[in-house]
Amino acid sequence: MFQRLGLGAGRVAALMALAAVLATGCSGASGSTEQTVPEQQQLASGLIAREFDLAGVHFTVGSKEFTEQVILGKIMAYALNAAGAKTTDQTGLSGSTIARSALQSGQIDMYWEYAGTGWSQFLQHDKPVPGDVEQFHATAGEDSRNGIAWLGPARFGNQYAIARAGNAPGPAGEVNSLGQLKEFVAQHPDQATLCGASEFLDRELEPFQEAYDVRFPSTQVYQNAFALNYVNVAKASPCRFAEVFTTDARIKSMNLHVLHDEKTQFSTQLAALTTRNDVAREHPQIAELARRLGHELTEDTMIELNGMVDLEGATPDEAALHFLRTRGFIG
Repeated sequence: MFQRLGLGAGRVAALMALAAVLATGCSGASGSTEQTVPEQQQLASGLIAREFDLAGVHFTVGSKEFTEQVILGKIMAYALNAAGAKTTDQTGLSGSTIARSALQSGQIDMYWEYAGTGWSQFLQHDKPVPGDVEQFHATAGEDSRNGIAWLGPARFGNQYAIARAGNAPGPAGEVNSLGQLKEFVAQHPDQATLCGASEFLDRELEPFQEAYDVRFPSTQVYQNAFALNYVNVAKASPCRFAEVFTTDARIKSMNLHVLHDEKTQFSTQLAALTTRNDVAREHPQIAELARRLGHELTEDTMIELNGMVDLEGATPDEAALHFLRTRGFIG
């Protein structure tokens, strides 16, 4: 299942064996089992083990529920293990609000979040800050007053987009930008169907429709699990347009066409490790570890890792270990 990524059979077997041994608390999308990592020596030959020391420390690592988030959570957990820490896996939490509440309440110690989400959802700003780096610094600076530290960031930004099937027949196949949706909906209201997950529909749909002066009929907006957006729009049933993430490998594999966002309504959201200020102060090595990991987490890398899970059948643990090993973070 890894052949397209250039992994030989021997390395695949080794990778899967390492995941099985190490992933006491990371073997599924979510869990709460402490990672004791009985074979810690297998993590001890890389960069992290040489340059970081978090022995004797315990962290609970969380994530939201979609593939990219779970992979990021697993990467962080294994990286902390390589530094000598023990971890408890709480990846797979249902949405931004629950993950953020878990962080603030101390149920988890860290998770990767997106600067645009922090700015709009947690800090309650209506307009984004122009520029992905500028948005990150604005979010980090203001959120620090809430006791939250933003570390990194990564070099990729997850971003909402609207897509259609690449081979969509009829008038829908001629829509190539968000600005063209207004005329399409007016002329073909029966075809104005949209799929989205709950967080997008609750937070992004109304501002997007206002920005482009377009209105999908409420009875033709379908809420479903995020992963179903790609399947539903690829077959144009029940929706001809759908919410997607720009780092999702399924855009290419399922031949979807992302509509051009002329007004940059959906801003780039750099990913960063969020933790509480007290955790960051007590363990300053976490900031440098997040910076090192973030430097290697580019858009192409994230698309590859998402594709390993969503297209190739790997587990998030296997994708996380692949990332850490190929970048020299672990042996």
